[in-house]
Amino acid sequence: MSGQGSLLRDERAVAPAVVPPFHAAAALPAAAIQRAWRLEALLGDPRDRANPYGHHALAHQGGRRLLSALAGIVEAEIRPAGKGGHFTGGDVMAAALRPLFRRDLEHGHAAVTTVLSAEGPDGPLPDRSVELARLLGPVALAAAAGTALRAAVRAVAEGERRTPGLSRWRASLARSFADLLACESLTAVALRSLSRSPGTGRALRAAAGCVVPALAAEILDEAVLTLGECGHGPDSPALRWCLRTASGVSRVREASGTADCRAQLIRGLPSSAGPGGGRAADRPGAVRGDAVAGGEVPPVDWEAELHGVLDAAAARGGPGAAGAVSGQVRAAQRLLAERRLLTGPERGVPGAGAAAAERYAQLLTVCVVLAVGRDAGAYGGSRFLASGGWAPVALARGVQRLGLPPVGPFEAAQAGVEAELARRDRLSADSDLHATRILW
Repeated sequence: MSGQGSLLRDERAVAPAVVPPFHAAAALPAAAIQRAWRLEALLGDPRDRANPYGHHALAHQGGRRLLSALAGIVEAEIRPAGKGGHFTGGDVMAAALRPLFRRDLEHGHAAVTTVLSAEGPDGPLPDRSVELARLLGPVALAAAAGTALRAAVRAVAEGERRTPGLSRWRASLARSFADLLACESLTAVALRSLSRSPGTGRALRAAAGCVVPALAAEILDEAVLTLGECGHGPDSPALRWCLRTASGVSRVREASGTADCRAQLIRGLPSSAGPGGGRAADRPGAVRGDAVAGGEVPPVDWEAELHGVLDAAAARGGPGAAGAVSGQVRAAQRLLAERRLLTGPERGVPGAGAAAAERYAQLLTVCVVLAVGRDAGAYGGSRFLASGGWAPVALARGVQRLGLPPVGPFEAAQAGVEAELARRDRLSADSDLHATRILW
C-alpha cells in the first residue's frame, strides 16, 4: 500500500514534477494519511455498539465525549508546522481530520472551526482563516455524506441476499456517488485555491458553500430511504446516525455563510466568465503547476482556468470513456449557452440574484468535474478516476440540475460508477478522490 493509502498503487502514474492546479488526485503527504489512520483507529469501529465513539453512542449521546478526547489532536492539526503543529495547508488538514468529519458531522466541524477561530492573529492563515473555517463546512459534509452512502451500499449488499429486488437501488446510489465525487472535486480544488493564489478563487470557494450542502442533503436523504427499504428500523444505529446527520446539514450550511457565498458568486460573474478563459487553459502545464524550479509558485486565476476548461470541452470534448465524448461536447455547449445567459445584461434583473448565484455555482462545479477528470487522466490517479468514466455521469447530473436539455445516455459510464462503488465497499475504501483505504 502506498503512503497515500490508495488501493491501486500499481495503477497510479508517476507523480509529475509539476502538479497542475486541478490535479486533485495528486498524492497527499504520507504523514497526513498516517495521522488520519491513527485518528480513525482511536475512534474505533463505528458499528460497535460498545464503542463510545460509534454510531450507536453518537446517536444517543450527541458526540459530547468526542470533543474532549480529540481536542489535542485537532489543535495539533490547526497549529502551524513552525510552531510544533502539522498545518501546512487546508487540504492536508482536511485529509488528516477526515475520520472525525466522517464520524460526527456537527461536533467534528464545530470542534475544528472553534479551534481555528481561537488561533488568533498567529493562526495558520491569518488573512484567510475565516474562508478556511467556512470551507470546512462543505469538506465535512462531503465526508459525512460518504459515510451515509457506504452504509446504504452495505445495506443493499447484505439485504439483496434475502431480497434480490433490492439490487435496483444500486443505480440510484451510483448516481449519488457521482454527485459525491463532484463534491469531493469541488472541495479539494477550493482548498488548494485557498493555499495558493489567494487573490483569486473566491467564486470557486463560494460555489462549494452553495453546492455541496445541497448535494450532501440529497445523498443523505437517498441513504435514509435506501436503509429503510433494506429493513433498517428506528433502532438501527446506521439509520439513526444518517437521520441525525441529515438534521445537522442546515446548521453546517448556515455556518458556511450561504448568503455571503451567493454575494461572492454574483460579484464574480462579470470578471471570471469574461473572454480569455480558453487561452488560460491552453497554457503549458508547467506554467500553471504547484511548484517550479527554484521553489517559485506562479499565480493561478482559478475562475479563468475553469472557464477555459469548459471552452476546450465544448470545442473538442472533455475527459470520458469511449462513446461518451460526443455527449460531453453537447453538454459543454449547453453550458456555454448557460454562461452567456448568466453574464448577459439580464442577469441584473431584480430578484434574479440568488437564482443566478446558485446557477453559477452549479456551472463552476461542472467545470471542476471536467478539469479534475482531465488532469487525473493526464497525470495519474486510480484507474477509475483517471479513466474519466465518472465524469459523464456527474456532468449529466449537473446539466439536469440546471434544467437544461438532457445529455447522454451514458449507460456504460453509469455501469462503471456502479461497479466502482460496489468495489470500494468490498475493499473498505473511502468515497474520496483517492479511494483511500479505511479501517472499518
